Amino acid sequence: MLIRVKFNHHVDSFAAEKADKILKNLERFPDNIKQIAENGFLDPLLNHLTEGSEEVQMEMTSYLGELILSNDSKAYVAEKASTSIIKMVQSGNTIFRNAEFKALSQISSHHPNGKILVEVGILNIMAEMMFTRRIYDELMDSKKEAAAILANVLESGVEHDSIKVNTHGCRLSSNYAVYNIIHMLKNSTPDELNINLIWILLCLTKSPRSMDTIVSVVNETEASYTLIELINNPHEQVGVAVIKLLILLKPHVEKQALSARFLAKLPQQNLTLNLALLNNNVVPTILERIFLIKRNGTRTSRHATVYLEGLDGILVRFTATLYEPQMLFLARTHNLTSVFTEMLIKTSSDEVQRLSAIGLENLSLESINLSRPPQIKKTGSKKLFRLPNLLSSRSVETRKIPVLCPVHRGACSSETTFCLIDAKAVERLLVCMDHENDEVVEASMAVICTLLDDKVDVDTSVSLLSENNAIQYVLKVVKEHRQEGLWQKSFWMIEKFLVRGGNKSVSDISQDRLLPASLISAFHNGNESMK
Repeated sequence: MLIRVKFNHHVDSFAAEKADKILKNLERFPDNIKQIAENGFLDPLLNHLTEGSEEVQMEMTSYLGELILSNDSKAYVAEKASTSIIKMVQSGNTIFRNAEFKALSQISSHHPNGKILVEVGILNIMAEMMFTRRIYDELMDSKKEAAAILANVLESGVEHDSIKVNTHGCRLSSNYAVYNIIHMLKNSTPDELNINLIWILLCLTKSPRSMDTIVSVVNETEASYTLIELINNPHEQVGVAVIKLLILLKPHVEKQALSARFLAKLPQQNLTLNLALLNNNVVPTILERIFLIKRNGTRTSRHATVYLEGLDGILVRFTATLYEPQMLFLARTHNLTSVFTEMLIKTSSDEVQRLSAIGLENLSLESINLSRPPQIKKTGSKKLFRLPNLLSSRSVETRKIPVLCPVHRGACSSETTFCLIDAKAVERLLVCMDHENDEVVEASMAVICTLLDDKVDVDTSVSLLSENNAIQYVLKVVKEHRQEGLWQKSFWMIEKFLVRGGNKSVSDISQDRLLPASLISAFHNGNESMK
């Protein structure tokens, strides 16, 4: 009430003058100053903060740190009191350090205050807090608060290349500063500190000079592994921020080929990263590069092979999150089923074959959900629509009945439902099963297994696979490979052929002389599932 009356001079100047005197009398007691500030009148608090004794200044700063300020109030406080608060931080009194940092954190969160805070030297002081002060010198971890304030100021867009961060003249864009930030990230630090360290790096990437330094330090310290681990951090903000940083670093980290492989090896199930890649429209570029590499050949270039593996791996990661409508639309738009089918054979890289098979498995698992019985379209004269067909040998209405997929029992295509049958991928997958590399064989078998799932027409699948002599490929895998996962898949497939394949499949399997010995070995040495 007093504050409202004080500022209503035009209504009653006498009452306003009296209210002002009462408020000044109330200022004699610190608790009153706090209550006045809580009601929106900050001048008494700020005046005591800037002009009072050291003890009063500390108390006012503590009050300020507890207040929730509007953006206008933050701007006013920055203009009136930022210099005094910075001086208190520099004084080294750790008892009230927490309150000082809280106040600066609030002020810096209003980006227009960035310029004022830079002018009073906040960047230098916060950098010193982060890089040189020891945690055991403080009653609280000042590094975390300093990083938050520094990140806020940098996000305001202030020029930082010329800002010095220590007495030796090192700048914020120097190896010294970036190395210290990376070093803190590589050591187990609180999530609150990590998020602010990453935001600082994100802000620094806006400057070409700083970006060059970050790339150099990341490569030198192999910090990319640390950043990858942070993607799966339980703190969602950490994961989102580090993904943004990795995407910005991608074009600059080592060679193009290693950059692509780097992205491919990030956790495939991370939807945030996949959406970020999609929004950067990387798929058309990837497909274009794949086409050029395949046209020029990879046999004479190790670089081209590594690049192709990375590009293929990035495409595969999109198939790991097909539950997201945008990913489903992407896979259909670019017909990834056909892309991976082509990659199975036209490559000299085992890794490309393995990745392509994984992509096909992910896509094929969705086929049964996407394949739907077609709606019959009717055409003809509306006037005669109700006449029964028996009245004429020439039907008045004609029915267009699409051919159904024999396996998925619906209208299928490689493009819209990722159907392996329509993509003619089965024969190529069987060829990949006749491979020396266990991983390629297992990935290829996993794709074939999707055609024997109980959700599809297994009898038809077995019949189609038998036409391609699939059981012989499976029996050969049992003979030539000893990997447990391969044997488990092989026996599962053999069981399907025995139950659903009829006399011919039973005959083919029973004539294999080495199979009984393999079964006995698996029974004695395999896990419970295999037994």
